Amino acid sequence: MPHSVNSPAHQTPPQKNIIIDTDLSFDDYVAIVYLLEHPDVNVRAITVADGVAHIQPGLENCARLLALAGQANVPIGKGASLLSNQNDFPPFWRFLMDYAIRILLPKRRTPAHYQDAPNLIREQILASPTPVTLVALAPLTNLALALQSDPTLVNQIEAIYISGGAFTVPGVIHTDIPSNPNTVSEWNFYTDPLAAKVVIESGAQIFLVPLDATHLQGSSPLAFSHSAIQTLTKAPAPSHVWRVLTRLLRSWQSKMKRASVVPVWDAAVAALVTNPNLGSWRELKVSVALEPQAKAGQTYEDPNAPHSIRVCFGGDRAAFEAAFLELAKNNQRAN
Repeated sequence: MPHSVNSPAHQTPPQKNIIIDTDLSFDDYVAIVYLLEHPDVNVRAITVADGVAHIQPGLENCARLLALAGQANVPIGKGASLLSNQNDFPPFWRFLMDYAIRILLPKRRTPAHYQDAPNLIREQILASPTPVTLVALAPLTNLALALQSDPTLVNQIEAIYISGGAFTVPGVIHTDIPSNPNTVSEWNFYTDPLAAKVVIESGAQIFLVPLDATHLQGSSPLAFSHSAIQTLTKAPAPSHVWRVLTRLLRSWQSKMKRASVVPVWDAAVAALVTNPNLGSWRELKVSVALEPQAKAGQTYEDPNAPHSIRVCFGGDRAAFEAAFLELAKNNQRAN
C-alpha cells in the first residue's frame, strides 16, 4: 500500500539546531555560508570570538554576511577576552580579516549593542526544543566561559564540532611565524589553550577535527582539488551569499597553485557537521598542553584524561567535494 504524503516515510527529518562560534577567517565564511544554505541546518545564533578578526570588525562583518544571506534575524553574540590572554594571530592576518573581505559584503545598519556571547550560547541552548550542536571554528573562549558558567549545559548539547589541534602532523605556528618555537600546535588551540582544555574536558560529546584531517600533511585530508574548485566557482551561484563562498575559494586557490589540494580548514568541519560519515574517526582520551610556550595548545593522547572524544584523522575527499557541489546544484534548482 503506498504511503500518504504525510506518513512518517515521507516526512522531512528535523533540522539540526546549531550555534556557530567563529573568528571570521576566510575559511569560516566558507563554512558559515555552507551551513546557512544547508536545508538540514537551522542556525540559531552566531557568536564572534577573539581570533583572526578582532571582535568589533568581526561583528560588523558577521551582520553583513547574515543580511546578504537573508538571515539578519539570527542573533549575534559579542565574544569575550581570551582566557589565556597570551597568543595573538599575526597582526597582518588580523587586519586582512577585519577589512579585506568586507568589500564582498553589502553595507547595512548594524546593531548598536550585541549580547554577550557566552550568555547568548547558554540562552539559545536552553531555549532550543532539541539538543543543540555547537560548531567551533575559532579559539574556544566563548564556549569555555559558557560551560564554566553552567556545567549542566552539556546535558542539552548534542555535540560540539571543533576545528583545532594536531596529532600526527606538524603544527603550523613555527611555519607561519619562524621566530616562534612552537612546532606542535594549531592556531585555535594555541591562541587560547586554557579554553581548549576546558571544552575538551567538559564531558560534552566532542568531535575534534584537527590539522590531520584538514591540512596538506594529512594522509587523506578533507580538502578541495583544484578541479573541484573550478567546477564549484563556474557553476551558477544559487544565491548572492554563495557568491561570497565561490569568490573566496577562487582567491585562495590562486595562492595555493603549487599545492596538490587546496585546504579550506573550517569548510571541512561544516561538511562533517551535516555528514559525520565523510570523516574517519577514532575515539581517544585527549589533553591540551598549557605550557611551556613552545608546546602551548598541543593536543596529545592521554589515558588519564577524564573523557573520551572522537577525533577525525581524514576522510573521503571526493564525497566532501560532492557535498558542496550538490548543495549548490540543489539550491539552484530550488531557486
